[in-house]
Amino acid sequence: MNIAANKPRSSTRRRLRSAALTPAVLVLLLAAGSGAAADVVERFDRSPLLGRGGNPFFTEGDPGARFTFVKRTPPRFPGDSRGSLRVLYDTTLPQARISTPIGRMMSFDDDFEFGAILTIRSDGFFADPNGFSQIAFGLWNSSTTGPGRTLFPSDSFDLIEFDYFPNLTSFGGPFISPSVFGGEVGGNAFFNFTFLSIETALPHDVPLLCRFVHDGAARQLTLQIGRLAQGAAFTPIPGGRVAVDTAALNPTFLVDVIGIAAYFEGFASLRASVDYDLLYFGELPPPIVLGGRQPLLPGSPDGAAAPE
Repeated sequence: MNIAANKPRSSTRRRLRSAALTPAVLVLLLAAGSGAAADVVERFDRSPLLGRGGNPFFTEGDPGARFTFVKRTPPRFPGDSRGSLRVLYDTTLPQARISTPIGRMMSFDDDFEFGAILTIRSDGFFADPNGFSQIAFGLWNSSTTGPGRTLFPSDSFDLIEFDYFPNLTSFGGPFISPSVFGGEVGGNAFFNFTFLSIETALPHDVPLLCRFVHDGAARQLTLQIGRLAQGAAFTPIPGGRVAVDTAALNPTFLVDVIGIAAYFEGFASLRASVDYDLLYFGELPPPIVLGGRQPLLPGSPDGAAAPE
């Protein structure tokens, strides 16, 4: 699938001009000016926390409490490198984020793809049935997206997020709930917000490919999750596909970085250790494949098949 060049509308241009020149935005502008490739592939074979990875990562909050580079994890699939970024989703710890520029600004008018390969470790896993907290990664805006995703009012404007809530509660669960926040409305991100939840439990101790594709013409964001099957092939898991309509957002989202977020809530709702072996924006990097030949987007020959 080709990643379309972004053509901002006038309202989008106004929002771009008002954005502060954060380090991530500066890198984005330099990449655009030099004609450098905008796709991001991070395999976590070196520590992104020390600036040794293949992409320039920026940290926020207390990364030392949440992120650890584990250099001795063995390759989990062909194309994987030794080493993983281990993320501790512990809601009692200070929040932290790590992100890298995607090289352009994307809105709901654009076609794009992103995702991650992660492994939810069973060691030390705890999800309180009285809680509701997420394992999360996604795209956001380096200037406008605040860390208060779990607060009300929330400051997490311009955010597209993989959210997995592993808590088994009185109203059901676990839930896969991809969420999309548009531009600021009324000082609360939840005033311009859309999501869709499906009740599906993700397996532990197996690599999971979480692949997002956004169709700009249809304004639809589709998530397909697959588990490692054989070699570098991932098989769609039952109940692992969900599509979110982004057309109702007003104003649109504007995102320019990809990253991983671990949120604070102040009580022990979730404790999960998750290893990331891939974070990407652009085409799914070879030799990894997901499903069969049927594309997620019409006319896209390299998409993943929908479950039968």
